[in-house]
Amino acid sequence: LVAGLDRSELQDLDLRIRKTGVGESTGVALGQSLSKCFNLLKLNLELSTTKMADASGVALGQALHNCPKLTKATITLHSTKLTDPGGQALVAGLTRPELQ
Repeated sequence: LVAGLDRSELQDLDLRIRKTGVGESTGVALGQSLSKCFNLLKLNLELSTTKMADASGVALGQALHNCPKLTKATITLHSTKLTDPGGQALVAGLTRPELQ
């Protein structure tokens, strides 16, 4: 799944992974793939009711820093194992004036 996202020309991504057993390795791999999407403009991630936790939040936060053209992001992460450290890292990646 995440290998297919490893495309620098990707501009709009709507990915919904919910109510699954996916966990940290998938979240980290997703972050690594997204960090190569330099032309991403819009992002909608629904990753609710999964086993993703802090390492996923850190990886996604770091990936968002590598998407300079991103202007709109919606990320849903309820019912996960994410705690404050992972959430704070994710928020840091979203804290940019160009994001709506």
